[in-house]
Amino acid sequence: MLRAVTWRLKLLAARARRRRAAAPDREDVVHRHAAGKSFCDVGCMWKVHGRIAFVAEEAGATSVTGVDLFEATPEFEAERERRGSKVRFVRGDVHERSVVEQVGPHQVVWCSGVLYHSPYPFLTLVRLRELTTELLILQTMAVPELPGAEQGAVFFQGLRNRRLYDLWGDEAHRGFDPPPPDEPYAAWWWGISPSALRAMLRAAGFEPKDQWGDPLGPHLTAVPAGDPPHIL
Repeated sequence: MLRAVTWRLKLLAARARRRRAAAPDREDVVHRHAAGKSFCDVGCMWKVHGRIAFVAEEAGATSVTGVDLFEATPEFEAERERRGSKVRFVRGDVHERSVVEQVGPHQVVWCSGVLYHSPYPFLTLVRLRELTTELLILQTMAVPELPGAEQGAVFFQGLRNRRLYDLWGDEAHRGFDPPPPDEPYAAWWWGISPSALRAMLRAAGFEPKDQWGDPLGPHLTAVPAGDPPHIL
């Protein structure tokens, strides 16, 4: 069983390399969807210093808001000053309703590298639905479909056999370790299968649309298709 799953992961990795080569550049995607729209980047700071927010602004977004748990970095502040940018930054946890209310609804919401760092990813999607009026662009890490478990997911914390996840490398293995008490989002909490992700999006009030790129780290779009469930 383990050998079969490992072989499947290797096959997916080979396919992923081919898809990455053919996938549209993420900044091209932002340019295509941000023009003439209000745009929000949830998780805008980590390693990118608001880059996607600035790309949306230069693409012609009518307004741009970046949201993150982390403080605005010096690199972000310097780039905002260099550009004379009007990008608004809100520091806070998007899972908190008060933060969602402060950010406010936006036509296009971008969220990359956030969902698998959340201990409660369904709540993350509900909050994204509350922010999104037209289009969500989501990137996350995923696991292959689990044999015999439709809409399956893997809880990474406490996982002892990590061989199946070697494709994600050392950074992922460090992410599987218990997070420090003051940094709950440092960990990789969940590996969500594609079928589970689609089901979670629908339950949160979205309808999934296009998907592209690495199947173990897909990008996808979703549109509002109903009211989000009320969660405090």
